[in-house]
Amino acid sequence: MKTITCCGTLRPVRLRAMIMACALAGMVPSPQAPLAREITALYISAMPTWIYNGFTTDSDGESVQGSDTSPLRMTFGIGLELSLGEKNRLEPNLWVYTQEYAALRDHDKTVPTQIETGSSVGDIANTLGIALSLPWLYTLPWPDHEAWRLSAGGGITLIFRIPLEAIDGSDASPVTEYWIAGRFFYPHLQAAADYRLTDTLEVGAGLEWYIPAYNLWVDNREDTPFLDETMLRFGLRLRHRLGSP
Repeated sequence: MKTITCCGTLRPVRLRAMIMACALAGMVPSPQAPLAREITALYISAMPTWIYNGFTTDSDGESVQGSDTSPLRMTFGIGLELSLGEKNRLEPNLWVYTQEYAALRDHDKTVPTQIETGSSVGDIANTLGIALSLPWLYTLPWPDHEAWRLSAGGGITLIFRIPLEAIDGSDASPVTEYWIAGRFFYPHLQAAADYRLTDTLEVGAGLEWYIPAYNLWVDNREDTPFLDETMLRFGLRLRHRLGSP
């Protein structure tokens, strides 16, 4: 094979090959370069969640039979922290809860209810809520203390209500059909505060607001506000760091 020297004349084919080799070499990080994206922590959460029910009275101002006041449910979640640099990170997580819903017979609406309501108002099912969330968070520059970390951000969450059991001889399919008709898309905003107890353990609190954006486009024939079925989560998080801070 002929050796190419810096003084020799480069053919066009060989010149292009050298340019491609240099480009590929630049795309491969050196062994000493730190990873820009890595899993830095795992965490669990326990958060009471308030679910706004905006359909407790009808257009005539009469109470809607079977429609419960806005319930407060306990949710539990797991997640991980994916570093995107010094100040930015993703925190993919999953959280779950249970809630009874009634597909009202006299209204084109499915609402939070209770087991005691009975199927006279419509089909009732106990559902398992499964939320898949992908938030981006930015670490705020204050407070200037190594043990504290305050963050703010937002993302997209998909919340699915899956019937666990029909109640009082009901048919669970109307409840299922209502919630899968696009009513699972929630943009959300959140804030968090974490305090480092040890090199690998942090305890913190989070506030998360899930916005029912689907109310902009779903066919909702009832007189309900845009924030119907909005959710507010607030509670504790326990984080385990996978390396030194």
